[in-house]
Amino acid sequence: MANLKNCNLLVVGLSAVTGSAIAATAYGYGIAMTEYGPGPGFWPFILGVSLLAVAVLLLLDTLKHSAEYSAQEILLSTAANLSAYQMMGIVLLYAVLIFITGFYLATALFLICAMYRLGADNFKQILGVTLVFLAFIYILFGMLLHIALPLPIFME
Repeated sequence: MANLKNCNLLVVGLSAVTGSAIAATAYGYGIAMTEYGPGPGFWPFILGVSLLAVAVLLLLDTLKHSAEYSAQEILLSTAANLSAYQMMGIVLLYAVLIFITGFYLATALFLICAMYRLGADNFKQILGVTLVFLAFIYILFGMLLHIALPLPIFME
């Protein structure tokens, strides 16, 4: 069993690394104000810095309540936690599949798996929601905004 202090410190580390990576990547896209508004990296940069700030706040809170949090045991293998781990795995697989299969197929598979994992059992409804969502994304981003979403590896 783990304690809350160690879990918090792990979350602080992961959040700090993720926030730093987001901020550094976004900064590379440009965050300066232009005649058209902020650069393309402005809002992702703000989100990365915000994540860093939350990590610092969690670290300060954990250090302030160190003894109390060390005494609180955390059960990592409960049924609810295992469900959360499965969803994390589905999200991670989705992130990898976007590069391999492209946005639309990866998103279709993600939505089907996520809805099923979250308790949807009517396959017609799952397929319907997936198709409506993908159609909306295609019309909005592909046709109206002319934004190219990631293609499969074999089409690039």
